Amino acid sequence: MFEIKTFLEKHSYERPQLDSFEYTREHYIGLDESSKLKDYFAYRKFTPEYIQIHVTIKYKNKTLVGIDGVNGLDLWEQTYLDAIAQYVEKRNAETMYGIDPITLKLTALDNKLLHFLIIDEWEPKYIHAEAVLPEKEFLEALLTAAEHFWQVLLDYKVFEEKKMRETTSSDYPVQMIKQLKKLREKVKLLN
Repeated sequence: MFEIKTFLEKHSYERPQLDSFEYTREHYIGLDESSKLKDYFAYRKFTPEYIQIHVTIKYKNKTLVGIDGVNGLDLWEQTYLDAIAQYVEKRNAETMYGIDPITLKLTALDNKLLHFLIIDEWEPKYIHAEAVLPEKEFLEALLTAAEHFWQVLLDYKVFEEKKMRETTSSDYPVQMIKQLKKLREKVKLLN
């Protein structure tokens, strides 16, 4: 059983140590904190095109990526969905984790398992998360969590009420949810 949650990095939060990737729960707003989300999205400098988020992952009550782990810019769109798309095509994926020099890797193993790895690109190549997981169950759980993220953005009309680049459509969350549904169909076909 997977438990995957998305947290948004608070605006203007200052880390105690700028050279550290360590964060605490106070640094984030959860998608279930509706009273705080409205103010978060209404913040004058907020832009939905660049959201610093953190994704926590638990499997069978064991924390794989905790709240004190690495976060990243646009993780659902640029990292996890990209990795899933690569994986369903090649049974292997490697993509940047946000914009930091960190890589997310998914590698198919025997018996319908996959190797999940978040690792630094630079020496000493610190491993932020590593596990062997059930392939379809993990990918489905990621897609469900991503869909929840995009649904929250849609519910709060984030892309309708903020000024964005001309290339970003106001129905962007709807487009992303459609893309998720297509990926989900491909995941179902994995053998």
